[in-house]
Amino acid sequence: MKAKRLTQEGFTLLEILLVIVMIAVTAAMVVPSISNISQGEIKEESNRLRLVLSYALEEAQLSGNPIRWRATKDGWSFETYIEDRKQNQQNNSQNNQNRLPDLNKKMMWQALGEPPLEEYLLPQGIIITQVEQAGEFFADALLEDDIGLDERGKEPTIGMLLLLPDGTTSLTNVSLQDEDENISVLEVRPGPAGIRLKKEGEG
Repeated sequence: MKAKRLTQEGFTLLEILLVIVMIAVTAAMVVPSISNISQGEIKEESNRLRLVLSYALEEAQLSGNPIRWRATKDGWSFETYIEDRKQNQQNNSQNNQNRLPDLNKKMMWQALGEPPLEEYLLPQGIIITQVEQAGEFFADALLEDDIGLDERGKEPTIGMLLLLPDGTTSLTNVSLQDEDENISVLEVRPGPAGIRLKKEGEG
């Protein structure tokens, strides 16, 4: 009785090389796709900011009250400039006793909380890196009172932007960046230039 010969089959070198090539080709297709998703996210967030700032400018015009956009590294919030009624009531009481008119009404910044002007946190991996004043603005004093202070126990303010009832805005560039160092710049300008995303390669 003849013993059966056991054979052990394996992969040839050509087959192994073919598999390696297929893996390399697949990886080359996947990496750009992931990068495109990342770039899509930062553009989506930049466009979200563009739309919400445009809405805030319209709200300032309708309400007659200035609106201030406050940026932290991880997101933003909005405030409106309104009369400090509590302080003014005290002043009015004193003025009435002295029979004097109230020539110095006190104003205050109050946080807005109604959508879409509520506080917003950016998705993980996307941050605001810079809020740059691109030129002088006649109402800059309203932007300088508390930059960097953190009275509410949150991330420090890195910059602010002003939206006025007459439709003007502070000249500001806002830069967003993701984990892959893709950068998106939003330009805020008064007048026809408006609020727009800066195109790639644009100076």
